[in-house]
Amino acid sequence: MAATAVDSLLATSSTVVRPADPDDDAARRALMSAVPMDAELALSVRRAPTMSALYALHARDWREWVVERDATVVGTGSVLVRDGWLDGRRVPVGYLGDLRLAPAVQGRQLLDRFYGPILREAGAEWRCEHFLTAIIGTNLRARRALVMRTARADRAGRPRYTLLREFDIRAIQLVLPLLPERSEWQVRPATEADIPAIARLLDADGRSRPFGYVLGETELGRRLATWPGLTIDSFLIATRADGTPLGTLALWDAAPVKETVVVSYSGSMRRVRMIHDTLATVLRRPRLPAPGAALRYVYATHVAVPPNDPSLLRALLRAGYRRARARGFHFISACAPVGDANDAAYRGMVVTNLRAEMHLVTLPGVALPSIHPESHMPGLEMALV
Repeated sequence: MAATAVDSLLATSSTVVRPADPDDDAARRALMSAVPMDAELALSVRRAPTMSALYALHARDWREWVVERDATVVGTGSVLVRDGWLDGRRVPVGYLGDLRLAPAVQGRQLLDRFYGPILREAGAEWRCEHFLTAIIGTNLRARRALVMRTARADRAGRPRYTLLREFDIRAIQLVLPLLPERSEWQVRPATEADIPAIARLLDADGRSRPFGYVLGETELGRRLATWPGLTIDSFLIATRADGTPLGTLALWDAAPVKETVVVSYSGSMRRVRMIHDTLATVLRRPRLPAPGAALRYVYATHVAVPPNDPSLLRALLRAGYRRARARGFHFISACAPVGDANDAAYRGMVVTNLRAEMHLVTLPGVALPSIHPESHMPGLEMALV
């Protein structure tokens, strides 16, 4: 790989930041597993078969980086780009993810040295001004290092973080059976004949969101062909009595490319685990995994529902609940924006929430887009981050 301005800037001390190569993959995946996300339910991520396998599912291009000290990989991160919608225009949208630093190199000095130059080079290559990233609310170390503004960060030209939306990474626990409930909506499994209607729903949803996904029939077909385990049978459709499709949702098990492993339970999550496992034993359901084992869950993906109709989302979630529970999963993972009008869809379900923040990341001098505070949740396919 040819040297770049970033390479020459960052290879100036015993700690080197450089583009990753295939020989780094095992070390990067080990680092992802070894550096947990701090929370009462501490989790690490196990990636397979390679780090980039997940990126290829939704990004049109990406760059991967490693931090190396004494010939050992002690940090990693990635910058991805996809197409998205902003103010009715199709624009490049970046995503910053998989930032993991071993304790020996954690600190703001390293960020000041490499973060701005990497983002400038990626932005120039892709003509991309706007990058998204998600931060777990309880990850105080990341929030202090990345989000807080300091005079030194400003002098170093470090990228700026703007909070777009808080959301809950919501786990819908499947230990209890659902009680019968009437609904005005009919929910059924999708068929091949539904692909055009599903694509129309997803396209309209993407256009309605800041940085929403460009997801028409061509992209949907690509996903069905390349996402491991995602088929038309994964989709549910909610219709009126006359059969008109109004909403859709797919359940997807990301385990072939990403598993979430329990590191530890602490605080309230110890109590949650005890209650869950007591019920699971009585009802002959799977218990939550011991530390070191992976959670069995599916993501609610490709969700497209009207913004102010929780009853329709509820009908889809209940159908997905029954399907996932019958297959022995622990929970469904859903993105639940804080203050969203559709939050009533989860009424009566046993859920646990992990608060997170969606930030817009821009370089100094880049004008911020005008996004109304009550806009829809920015485009985020939580299964892919």
